[in-house]
Amino acid sequence: MKALLDFVPLAAFFVLAKKPVVLDIAQGHLTITPATTGAIFIATQGLLIASVIVYALHFILQKGRLEKSQWITLLLTLAFCGLTLYLHDDIWLRWKSSIINWTFGTAFLISPIVGEHPIPLAKRFLASVFELTESNWKKLNLAWAAFFFILGSLHLAFAFAFPALWIDFKVFGSTAIMIVFMIGQFVLLRSHLKNPEKQS
Repeated sequence: MKALLDFVPLAAFFVLAKKPVVLDIAQGHLTITPATTGAIFIATQGLLIASVIVYALHFILQKGRLEKSQWITLLLTLAFCGLTLYLHDDIWLRWKSSIINWTFGTAFLISPIVGEHPIPLAKRFLASVFELTESNWKKLNLAWAAFFFILGSLHLAFAFAFPALWIDFKVFGSTAIMIVFMIGQFVLLRSHLKNPEKQS
């Protein structure tokens, strides 16, 4: 349920960017016509509104709290979408996904050395799934950090070097890369999966 909710803002952005509409209410009649200009700004509004709704639902479902990663995503989305709409310049939106991914990459990178009791973020998130040595937790943590830095760089490349493919990569390409990375991780570490029988 939670994972599906996270795709709603992206879906809203894609639909509005690819098939934007203008709603015109005049004299009691509703007219829907294709938007010929400013599609990206219409899509940005959709992304912003959908994100607020989705994270409000997360807040309710999680009993009045959001995880740190959710706060980061929400606040950066509000900031970059807000700047895009306020300045009417989509360069801010084009930077958004890269900044978010690099922020997560940095968090993974510094997690083993920061804090009173530093724990690699990979271990914090996946300790219930895998049984690894401390050395391997650090390696896995580094792999996640590298993944987010590479994904952020790919977002930037598509946003500015291949703008015609940017929206498709943002919605489908990055999602596919994430799925492949996670599947690959489970395949490589399948021998380290925790045995449910041992935990009971």
